[in-house]
Amino acid sequence: MEGKAVLIYDSECNLCVRFKKALELIDLKSQVSFKSVYDQSLYITFPELNQEECEEVVHLVDSEGRIYRGPDVIEFLVSLVPGVSKFSWLLNSDSGKKAMDAFYGKINDIRTLKNKGCRTCGKKSKKMMGSK
Repeated sequence: MEGKAVLIYDSECNLCVRFKKALELIDLKSQVSFKSVYDQSLYITFPELNQEECEEVVHLVDSEGRIYRGPDVIEFLVSLVPGVSKFSWLLNSDSGKKAMDAFYGKINDIRTLKNKGCRTCGKKSKKMMGSK
């Protein structure tokens, strides 16, 4: 694991890819490595991970093997990466934490809706494409 945290991201989601690129830019000490949720070797290395769960919400495995999910990933990154830690004040109060959780929830809802399509062929439904 090279002593790095492993962020599991959706490499087919534009939002996730942009988040990954932004994090790479501010992670000057390269403390985080990245693995696509679709990389099957990930589930061999970390058998406690479930691909379906990883596709639903962001996951991170820290250098000690602890698993973080959803908003807890953001909280972990805030404490680990100096560039992200500039936002740590958001987590210093209950209202700030609730706001961060709500923000993560909305972003994940957008990502999930954007990626939904037919599980068989991958095409977006007519309803998702704006047809009635």
